[in-house]
Amino acid sequence: MAAGAMPVLAIPLFVMGVMPLTAEALYLVIPLALLTVALVLHGSTEAMWALKGLIAGVAGVAVYDTVRIPMVVAGIWPDFIPRLGAWVVGSDEDQPFVGYLWRYLGDGGGIGMAFFVFCRAVASFRPSLITARPALLSVGYGVFIWCGLLATVVLPPHGSDLLFALTPESFCLSLLGHLIYGTVLGLFLSRAVTDVLRPEVTAAFCDMAPAGKHKSPFASEA
Repeated sequence: MAAGAMPVLAIPLFVMGVMPLTAEALYLVIPLALLTVALVLHGSTEAMWALKGLIAGVAGVAVYDTVRIPMVVAGIWPDFIPRLGAWVVGSDEDQPFVGYLWRYLGDGGGIGMAFFVFCRAVASFRPSLITARPALLSVGYGVFIWCGLLATVVLPPHGSDLLFALTPESFCLSLLGHLIYGTVLGLFLSRAVTDVLRPEVTAAFCDMAPAGKHKSPFASEA
């Protein structure tokens, strides 16, 4: 989860002046990303869920950007992503390629990965918390991430200068984008719940239940 969350956490740390983003990328984000790749190649259950979350997160950002990019082009929505790329490489010039790579794989994919790994961990001891309302849970997570973004803009002295000014338009549009992101995560998580978690939980319940009393553990959720 730390590897997934680190690219997002690196931004408020930079905005608050704790550490240059270049150093965070070099000493925190990249080593954790390489460790994550190694774990995914190992093929554990948690690694497979991390991969599911990465794919879901990238898809969520892609759908989010179908709304955001046209508004950026129209001048309605400020775009700090090219500046983000410049902070990552330590350049004075905008770096849109690096910025959008960070946005998709680091921010979107990373927090999607952290969310899915967290859901898998919770489901290992309390599956109903995940299986009951996966779509609603995911949208709530999107709102949680949005609240973190607003805090990064509002609380540090130079947050709005570095990222974007908080206006009624940016407030509503950024919320809309994170609702879209959370909804896409919810679609992927719902599929994972249907294909993986529910069969696992049902099989475990049947193994523990006395013969002839295999009532579904999800019967009360209907």
